[in-house]
Amino acid sequence: MQFVNRTSLAACLGNACAYAVPNTSPLVLGALMTSFSINEAQAGALVTVELLAMGVASLLIAPGLRGPRKRPTALLGTGIIAVSEAAAALSSSGDWIFVWMAGVGLGAGLLLAALNAIIASTQTPDKLFGYALMTAYGVTALLVFAMTPAIAKAGSAGAFAVLAVFTVITLPCLRMFPREGGEATAATSASQFFWRRGSVLMFGIAVIGLAMMGFYAYIERLGVRIGLSLDTIGTVFALQQVASVVGSALAARYGVRVGLVRSLVTGTSLHTVAVLVAVFGNTVTSFSLGVISEGFTFLFLLPVLFTVAAELDPNGRWAAAANGALFISTGAAPFVLGALIGVFNYPVIGWTMLAATPVGLWAFVSSSRRSEITDP
Repeated sequence: MQFVNRTSLAACLGNACAYAVPNTSPLVLGALMTSFSINEAQAGALVTVELLAMGVASLLIAPGLRGPRKRPTALLGTGIIAVSEAAAALSSSGDWIFVWMAGVGLGAGLLLAALNAIIASTQTPDKLFGYALMTAYGVTALLVFAMTPAIAKAGSAGAFAVLAVFTVITLPCLRMFPREGGEATAATSASQFFWRRGSVLMFGIAVIGLAMMGFYAYIERLGVRIGLSLDTIGTVFALQQVASVVGSALAARYGVRVGLVRSLVTGTSLHTVAVLVAVFGNTVTSFSLGVISEGFTFLFLLPVLFTVAAELDPNGRWAAAANGALFISTGAAPFVLGALIGVFNYPVIGWTMLAATPVGLWAFVSSSRRSEITDP
């Protein structure tokens, strides 16, 4: 029981540290635009570099995450995050900000891959994925309240300073991870590593991730577009994080109990509706309702997706790779959607989500139904 408690606590704190990087990106994106006098596409490109680095690092490290390698990978990743965030807070050059954001992404990718592999190796990965994401989004809500005045006073330097302090506080806690990393037996891992179903799942995560982040990265800009103040947008964004906590807690308790396919279909469909309401409503009420609901529905969906990945390989390699697929697609989203917004304006965010949904639904249902895809 002590092993489970210590692992769970370290996983929750580590997840909060890693997810603070993408979860605060709407505020960081706006701060970068103000501090360096750049447009949406240029700021989006910086966030893209950060998130692409997360995705590539997760995918590259995933195949080698076995047993004792998981814990040092998590510690190394967290150290890289802390150094890069501190350097970004002290930087006044756009060129160096590019380098430091890439460093933050690299560290976060290593940390998330190790965390997912460790969680997938536990006896109840569905619950721990839910609780870890619940903690991450709860902490983000607190970080938003700290970052908003910091950005108002110091721009992007204030944002990175807040993140760096939190990362440094988190680093010692990750030493609670077991040195053996929760390794599954070799025979079990070899017999349950499903290539075809795993590849389909990664494709679906990438498609939905691209559309989701296309919305998420520009939440602040969508609010400004309808005349909301930064304080009001920050409040809505913080409430979104609280709703995300509720969604992940609900997934931890009921995601598997009601059935993976039913949870995947419901979560994906309602997530799309939430994005459409926020983008096309053009009122304070619809924006707020859509943004908050998007957080709830996506964080119900994400732990279920990670649970499917864990079932495809109890050793955690598909779960680690899932972060790679997610963050490569979400990394591309700010740049891709920033360019599309420049041509078609902000409604293109909603149309992108609408186009991605049927593709994602097919991939999720196919990968979670063993009868539909047979692996050798």
